[in-house]
Amino acid sequence: MKKIQYIAGMLLLSLGMVSCEDFIDNPPEDQIAVNDFFRTSNDIENYVKKYYTEFPTHGSANQPISENNSDNLVVNTPNAVLHGTRAPRNGQWTSEWADIRSINILFDNLDNIEDDLSSYSQFLGEAYYFRAYFYFRMLEDYGDLPIYDHQLFPGDEALLDPRSPRTAVADFILADLDNAIQYLGTRSSVGNSRLNRETALAFKSQIALFEGSWQKYHAGTEFATSGADPNKYFQQSVEAAEELMNGDYTIGLYNTGNPESDYYTLFGLDNMSNVNEVLFYRIASTAEQLGHELQFYTTRRTRDMAITWSLVSSYLAKDGQPYDYMGLAESAKGNNFLTQIANDCDPRLHATVWTPGDLRVASAGQIFDKPFIDGGSEESCVTGFQVKKFSNPYSSGAGADFGGYSQTGRIYFRYAEVLLNYAEALYELNGTIAIDELNMIRSRAGMPEFTVIPQSAYGDNLLDYGYAIDDALYAIRNERRVELALEGQRINDYRRWAAHELFQGQRPLGYPFDQSEFPNFTAKVNQDGLLDYFQTEMPNGYGFRDGQDYLISIPSDEIVLNPNLEQNPNW
Repeated sequence: MKKIQYIAGMLLLSLGMVSCEDFIDNPPEDQIAVNDFFRTSNDIENYVKKYYTEFPTHGSANQPISENNSDNLVVNTPNAVLHGTRAPRNGQWTSEWADIRSINILFDNLDNIEDDLSSYSQFLGEAYYFRAYFYFRMLEDYGDLPIYDHQLFPGDEALLDPRSPRTAVADFILADLDNAIQYLGTRSSVGNSRLNRETALAFKSQIALFEGSWQKYHAGTEFATSGADPNKYFQQSVEAAEELMNGDYTIGLYNTGNPESDYYTLFGLDNMSNVNEVLFYRIASTAEQLGHELQFYTTRRTRDMAITWSLVSSYLAKDGQPYDYMGLAESAKGNNFLTQIANDCDPRLHATVWTPGDLRVASAGQIFDKPFIDGGSEESCVTGFQVKKFSNPYSSGAGADFGGYSQTGRIYFRYAEVLLNYAEALYELNGTIAIDELNMIRSRAGMPEFTVIPQSAYGDNLLDYGYAIDDALYAIRNERRVELALEGQRINDYRRWAAHELFQGQRPLGYPFDQSEFPNFTAKVNQDGLLDYFQTEMPNGYGFRDGQDYLISIPSDEIVLNPNLEQNPNW
């Protein structure tokens, strides 16, 4: 990076010493830098490593709070996406293409590199991965996109290209990941804080599952691609997962033989370098001023995060059968309700939701007393289900004040997700249930083996996807929701499943309120006594516009500048 900055400085100095006529005769500024720069493997490494900063950080508890855009979690303001209140976007999308153009500059200049490919294959693999990552971010938002595999300059005719079908974009992304898989080193050779082959395989399984299910469940709508074959993508997801599961790779589940705590412990670790389940993660260091606020917001405050009744009631009982949450709510309120479900249900529930008596901050001996229902700004929990997942009472950041004291690792890919991708894609492809893989996940949590439960047995907990699915797929989706809760997956899950009826016209609810625990606080509750914080703001529930809100709008200026672009549905 210092070398790039030096080159840029020399360019500016030299430009200040030439006349306007000389400037006109010179090549473009960025082309001079390119010609001087892309020569050695070290140049490639320095150029590519800057993109690591594009990966999300924990920041101010960014990972759990991101699921505010789903039916798993709320804050104190209705989510604009779920509520259908997003306005059309003005301006341009130039900045959103900046990383893709930047990485394409590298691909355009590979022939200039004088070193042998073996000396920079890892960095080339990273470049392919990053382009796939940048394109997938845009695919999630826009669907159809122009496809650019080279840098564009002002006046380039390709700037007026129409959008390619989203399946072509997905194919382009998956092809880049195939190249990344070819060039990247394995985790055993490069570690898990750097992109590796295991991560590229995991990402491929995720993207192929995303596009396959998107095309299947949006079929017949404006959001799907005419003539698309979902099974083509399910097959690629299965193959990527099988390569990872069966190849010579560093994989596994974090399991010390303590099912009551292993799942919880995993997400609060600082050093994840020796955890086989963690395929790729971000290191945080307070010594290098790279700490964050995760522990602050999970052990001391809340950033107004609150888990929904919908998520909580998805956890099965410890015997592997649906649990009667509504029946319990008739007799147990407040802390008694929280304590009872922690004792009776899947240990992953207790690992995700704070329960009275839990140790919050070991250094100060602080115990969780009750949820912060009546808390102030950034200290409230309006559902009573307070976020515990990702916390670590023994962390140096536990209970610490605001100031970046947390060093908890930020997991990007873990092996359990690959197993869930595989289970869902395999079932969608040919109806086979991946019993062994699902049981690996269940076993770590101390749950009974995976069984297909008739949907009628779920009672009040049964979710309505807006269409019929069979019992096995329902159970696989439920296992995914529970295992990956608050990890940012739920948003793409409901979108690719076209499952707006999970929340459309409904309000997110909380636990059965006990007035005696909050004598000076007036809470909003529904007819069943469950906390109903948004009953005034959203009397008719979420207003998600199912013909519109699955994608965002293309900025208006772009439609004017490029008449070949078509706006997304109903924007």
